[in-house]
Amino acid sequence: MGFTKSVTITFLSNMLLFFLSIINTTILSRVLGPEGKGVVDVANNFLSFATLILGMGFAASNVYFLGKKKDKLNAVIGNNILVALLSVIFLVPFYILQQHYHFKFLEGVTNLQMIAVLITVPLVNFKAAMINVLLGLQDIVEYNRINILDRILSLGLLILFLLIAVNPTAAIVSGLVGTLIICIVQAYLLIIKRKQAPHLDRSLMKAMFGYGMKAQFGNIVQKLNYRLDVFIVNYYLPIEQVGIYGIAVALGETLWGVSGSIATIMFPIASASTDKKEMTRFTNQITRVSLTLIISFSFVLALLSKPLVIIWFGSEFATAANALIWLLPGISIFSVSNILANYLAGVGLVEKNIYSSLVSGVVTVVLDIFLIPRIGINGASIATSISYISFTVMTIIFYTRYTEARWVDILIIKKSDISQIIRFVKNKLHR
Repeated sequence: MGFTKSVTITFLSNMLLFFLSIINTTILSRVLGPEGKGVVDVANNFLSFATLILGMGFAASNVYFLGKKKDKLNAVIGNNILVALLSVIFLVPFYILQQHYHFKFLEGVTNLQMIAVLITVPLVNFKAAMINVLLGLQDIVEYNRINILDRILSLGLLILFLLIAVNPTAAIVSGLVGTLIICIVQAYLLIIKRKQAPHLDRSLMKAMFGYGMKAQFGNIVQKLNYRLDVFIVNYYLPIEQVGIYGIAVALGETLWGVSGSIATIMFPIASASTDKKEMTRFTNQITRVSLTLIISFSFVLALLSKPLVIIWFGSEFATAANALIWLLPGISIFSVSNILANYLAGVGLVEKNIYSSLVSGVVTVVLDIFLIPRIGINGASIATSISYISFTVMTIIFYTRYTEARWVDILIIKKSDISQIIRFVKNKLHR
């Protein structure tokens, strides 16, 4: 499948996923209110960190190694099953520690809710690994189909469980059930339907672990940039502020629909590419076009932010509009590194992303601790924006050194780009 078609399918899929995600967020906001939604956000944030850390970077390794060795599918699946099972070993001690110390950053999450989250962790690891197996095989249609099914199922189960019990526990348990069902579907598609016999491959496991740990470190630090502010907001402010801040983040990150779609396809293509010069020219063009589109969309979102939040989520969440405006500069600029970081990972320079993540991670922690106690969730937004910008600057530096591209070729759209877009749209409309 061609790049343009793959990106188009993924973009349309992402737009549908965004729509379903917004419906999900709206239901949580309207039914549970700021406090209840805050509890769900904290629980989901912990789930996100736990699955990332215990996944050991194998999701990224799947894309990288299957891009080069598609005949290793059986071994890749087997290795990932083992990693998902091993994650359980680390979850039991954490549960015991949480029961004893009652970590403040998890304040508001009950014992039952924590048990549900911990059970979900290995399932999410398996689900994420198998999704990326499809991406590594460049089966873009199946990749997007599973993502859409996952989101539709999650939304349906959320509604069902909230009809049974209107509380955060019902929302969290619905996520557990949905993840289990998707894991069963993935096992059928990749193992039974494709007639695969998963097995362990020690040499491949070692290689995947080596690459994965490099990617893992950068991903963990980058996840800190994305989501650490949720825990810090929960630490310093009432939990309802977490729910309000989550609205700002959810709306702001919709801008990544364009760059995220491109970045998703960029990783496996860069892994398999042999023409560095053509790949660089291609990457430069899609990056500058993506940035222009996202900056344009961000202005519109900023203008509509307050009425959009109040009408869609309710007046209780009105202060999310200001937090969103402070987030938009960083989210817009970060769309550049969203693409370039995947290019660097695809050509094996994942350590460069680690360096960028370390710098931006320090920026996030320092500014969050300084700003959130003083100006609340707006401080979290400002810290996040500055962190995203610092990550992007470093990513551009590493990319230009490797490719010898110019900054202007990455950031400034050209007349030829506009003409090409117009021709493309006209041809599609004509067809």
